[in-house]
Amino acid sequence: MGPLGIWNGTQLADVVTPSGADASSRRFSSLAVPWPVLLVAGLMVLGLLAVSGAYGFHGDEMYYVVAGQHPAFGYVDQPPLTPLLSAASVALLGVSPTAVRVLPALEMALVVVLIALIARDLGGSRRAQVLAAVTAALSGYLGAGHLDTTTDPDLLAWALILWLLVKLLRDGDRRLWLAVGVVTGIGLENKDTLLFLGAGLAVGLLIARRWDVVRSPWAWAAIGIALLLWAPNLAWQAANGWPQLTMAQAIGGYAADNRAQFVALLWLFTGPLLFPVSAAGLVWALRAKAAAQWRAIGIAALVALVLVYVTGGKAYYVIGSVPLFMAAGAIVTDRWLARGHLRLKAGSFAAAATLSGAFLALLTLPVLPVGTFAKSSLPATIPDTANQIGWPQFVATVEGVVVALPADERAHAVILTNDYSEASPLILLGSGLPPVYSGHNAYWAWGPPPADRTVVIHVGDWRPADYSQFFTGCRVVASIDNGLGIENGEQGTAVTVCTGLRAPWTVMWPSLRTIS
Repeated sequence: MGPLGIWNGTQLADVVTPSGADASSRRFSSLAVPWPVLLVAGLMVLGLLAVSGAYGFHGDEMYYVVAGQHPAFGYVDQPPLTPLLSAASVALLGVSPTAVRVLPALEMALVVVLIALIARDLGGSRRAQVLAAVTAALSGYLGAGHLDTTTDPDLLAWALILWLLVKLLRDGDRRLWLAVGVVTGIGLENKDTLLFLGAGLAVGLLIARRWDVVRSPWAWAAIGIALLLWAPNLAWQAANGWPQLTMAQAIGGYAADNRAQFVALLWLFTGPLLFPVSAAGLVWALRAKAAAQWRAIGIAALVALVLVYVTGGKAYYVIGSVPLFMAAGAIVTDRWLARGHLRLKAGSFAAAATLSGAFLALLTLPVLPVGTFAKSSLPATIPDTANQIGWPQFVATVEGVVVALPADERAHAVILTNDYSEASPLILLGSGLPPVYSGHNAYWAWGPPPADRTVVIHVGDWRPADYSQFFTGCRVVASIDNGLGIENGEQGTAVTVCTGLRAPWTVMWPSLRTIS
């Protein structure tokens, strides 16, 4: 036994296919992994929860909570699953960053375990499974587990589907296709990026000539199940004019920037010094003779990557394909370790893993004291972390503006914000505030304000820019200051008081809608 796990186990070719009476007796053991894998996943959860409340909410997290408090089968910018889960987390655990980050931490820990299971079912030894778990836990999954976003359930769905496909294409139980359908359908109620995996798999099965799968009624049943589970969101989208297509067009405006960042983000996600593991796994999946039965999955993952790149999508839309490559790469790494100089090679892997994990933690987790973070170059480099700072000051500033209003104006006041990240903290963290509205994304559907709310406290830039078409007069009364000089999305934001509505809210509200 060495420092990275249990060194003895089955080799790549030792693939055992359950059959007959053995199949039922192995069903429970099919979920078993070496205890070091569970230790790695557990330490990942503990580490994430330890820093979960160090800074504060991200604006998107608060938006999901508020959206989930308005239950629907869909929203203009995402399906309903993440908002509903976020709202449930707050209902159970209270309003705090840690409350909404428990589930993402557990989801990413489960991904770590699934990657180890994929390595095992590809024929990897116990040591390979531990190597796969370490690689996953010290990769971009670490950063993903910190924030409550739609990405976390999406990454879990991709990993679970890839694991099921590995078992299926290893001549496993074809009824597993039903599980694939269920996971896919639920995943599509969170994010439609799984369509890239579906398109890639169709291409991969054809290129790999897996006619047994194409002809299987179970595979077609999986498609039907997925569509059935996705149907509520599709119906909502159709009834509301397919707003997610408008959202996709808005994202498409950043296609050039997304492509420019594509390779760098994939490199960071697979680990700054651990990326050779995933690269070796990609080569193995596409070229190795031992990988022939899983070639279709390797091709599918590659096709999905190409589709996202060509369409100008963001790299994180398709990082869910990484588990296959990490798992396969761990097997390649395991065999490399077995060829001699074990201590030297194991030490180099451990050093690379440690440095990669530390670098990613610095970039994505609130590990620095907030004062130290403020004085560094990180706020400008990592805006997602910077945008977790300053919400108490933000809310306090708006509360001060409300208190300063004359009583008669306060009684008829309403807060109108530029975007959802400004409206959500006021709803969740504010006290004694007037009703809060916004024309941004899902918030627009929750308006307009009541007709008697004629005094407007506006927070943020104006969209549209010319506020004079809505009000007879506006004056800037405050600006947001987080007290640390951190240039994030709200620093320096103006708070404006406007009076004299030029038209009823019902007339003006359509002009205040923004989807971005």
